[in-house]
Amino acid sequence: MMKKICACLIVVCLGLHGAGLPAFAASAGCQTPVSQEMLDKGYGQVGSAAEWQQAKTVVVHTPGDEIFFGLAHPAAALYERPFSLEGARREHQAFICLMKERGVQVLRLTDILLAGTLDASDKPLAGKHLKQLQTLALDALRYQTTKLPKKLAAGQAAYKKQVIAALHPRELVAIILQQPTVTLQSTAGHNTGLKAGYSAQPVMNLYFMRDQVITTAKGLVVGHFNAPQRELETKIVHFAYEKLGITPVYAVTGTARLEGGDFIPAGDTALIGQGLRTNPEAIRQLLQHKVFGSPRVAVVKDSWKNQDQMHLDTYFNIIDKDLAVIVEERIDQRDATGRIVKPADPAKRSLVDLYELKNGSYVKTASNIPFQHFVEQDLKIRLIPVSNADQLKYGINFLATSGRKILAIDGVSAAYKKRLADAGVDAFWMDFHNLTGGYGAAHCTTQAIQRSAAH
Repeated sequence: MMKKICACLIVVCLGLHGAGLPAFAASAGCQTPVSQEMLDKGYGQVGSAAEWQQAKTVVVHTPGDEIFFGLAHPAAALYERPFSLEGARREHQAFICLMKERGVQVLRLTDILLAGTLDASDKPLAGKHLKQLQTLALDALRYQTTKLPKKLAAGQAAYKKQVIAALHPRELVAIILQQPTVTLQSTAGHNTGLKAGYSAQPVMNLYFMRDQVITTAKGLVVGHFNAPQRELETKIVHFAYEKLGITPVYAVTGTARLEGGDFIPAGDTALIGQGLRTNPEAIRQLLQHKVFGSPRVAVVKDSWKNQDQMHLDTYFNIIDKDLAVIVEERIDQRDATGRIVKPADPAKRSLVDLYELKNGSYVKTASNIPFQHFVEQDLKIRLIPVSNADQLKYGINFLATSGRKILAIDGVSAAYKKRLADAGVDAFWMDFHNLTGGYGAAHCTTQAIQRSAAH
């Protein structure tokens, strides 16, 4: 049954704790607190074998002040268009509440970073977690001293440590997310003897938590971004997962480029996209190190390499073990007799190289299988075609919380909604108008680190 966000849910997520409170404060009951017990025991085994399994734990990052400068020039921040930070926060918090309603435990990145660093009075709590956060912040704060006399410059490293030691943990997190640089100059003894210019390299795309890692049936794999604007995100996210006691099974190296939107687990077959954002070297490393935990790996090769369909999950997504959606121009569409009534665009056809685990290694067993044929004939998944207009409105970038239950982006056509409803899909249509301004939607903003076979 298709639904709209009800007024009562908006009240719970945005106004329960009093009018005028910021959205991130008003929905404090929706995300799961990161407890000291969770840190002490470690989160435990993580993994996702199939996109249609029940999502048990999802990690997200509610956008904060780190995206502010990106809003001043969206294109340079890798954003699609201008949007409102306050609006994005409210949409994101409503999304967290909807996931909780669907039985998902939601962990926020900032809560993980702050866990174990504050006492009951919100004061700094001495211990290893505070020291680790201070170390991360120390690395994030840069002093540029090339214009200082040598003697004055020599004392700045010790001074920076004093600064970090005096900051509240929330201020340390702000340093980590903003990545500031202080460019120092001498005033020849006048006033404090120094003046400075201030700049920052904020992690403006961090709220797209899908991309820094992939979660396979075996565990977490750390990726490597193409865009220099996003390089710092991986370090922050890696720190957070390690804090939870989650040790990645592998991290790609060298010239490998791997982004999480290109990975979709599908039972005994792992789908990994190769195209604009994930390159052959990354896939070679993933196969060599056997990170997937599945007997088969389908490398989905996209030669079109278009920004609007930058990842596999932007043109294809799985709803259930026998149902998926795909952009209509990428497949041949047939009538009831099997006759092709609308052929695929040849430039947009993806091809599959299939690898199978044999004697402890992945071996290529087939090359250049048409992706549509592989999905329909091999995986036995029915494909629902999606128009270009609905894809551009993020109609494909939904989150499956379990089989045939999705949290999807509103604004798509009534015809698309009806096709999903006719296929038995329980779709909850959300307002993501501001969040999609950053060039992603529900699937992009979530990292499902744990899914369960039980529905």
